[in-house]
Formats: sequence, structure tokens, C-alpha cells
Amino acid sequence: MEQKRMLLRALQIKGAIATLTASLIALVFFSLHESAGIIIGGAIGILNFIILIRFVYSIINPESGGRGIIIFLSTAKLLFFFLIFLAIIKWQIVSILAVFAGFTIILIILAYEGLRQAKP
Repeated sequence: MEQKRMLLRALQIKGAIATLTASLIALVFFSLHESAGIIIGGAIGILNFIILIRFVYSIINPESGGRGIIIFLSTAKLLFFFLIFLAIIKWQIVSILAVFAGFTIILIILAYEGLRQAKP
């Protein structure tokens, strides 16, 4: 439980710092459209990981509830993310490549923190 909190806190802090740094760089070299996309992608990545950790913990912990609600919430999460990406692509709210770049930043930090905490 404590390791889950440490990984989640490290991902949130380092992910927010890296996303905001990349967003400022994009603002200087590109435009607000790309900068906002990186922030949205980072926020989606962090939110996705928070939800994923809670789902895995509730599956591992048998006292947390039934599997039916977990499957429903997982499906709702996927539908929510699909609708966000659909709106971004359809109305071109922000650059979709910037959203993927922000999401990738979070995945890289997640892999780094996971490997760092897995070392003995």
C-alpha cells in the first residue's frame, strides 16, 4: 500500500513538472495550440494511471467490492477517454500529436519510476 502511494505521488509530481516544462518549451517554439495539447495529454495520462492503480488495488483487495462494478467503471473510463479523443480530433481543439506527446511523457516517467522502485 505504501509503495503504491509513493509511486503515485512520484508520478504526479514528476509528471506535472515534466508536462509543464514541455508545455513551456512548446509555447516558446510552437504555439498555444500545441502547449495546451501537451498539458491535456499529461493530465489524461496521470488520470489514467490513478484510475488504473485504484482498479488493480480493488481487484487485489477482496474486501473492496464486486468485480461487476470494476468492469463497469473500467468500461466507463475507456468510453470517457474515447469521447475526449474524439472531440479533440473532430473539433481540433488542440493538436492531437501534442496530446500524444504529453501522454508519452507520463508513460516514460511511469516506466522510469517503476524501474527505479523495483531495484533492490
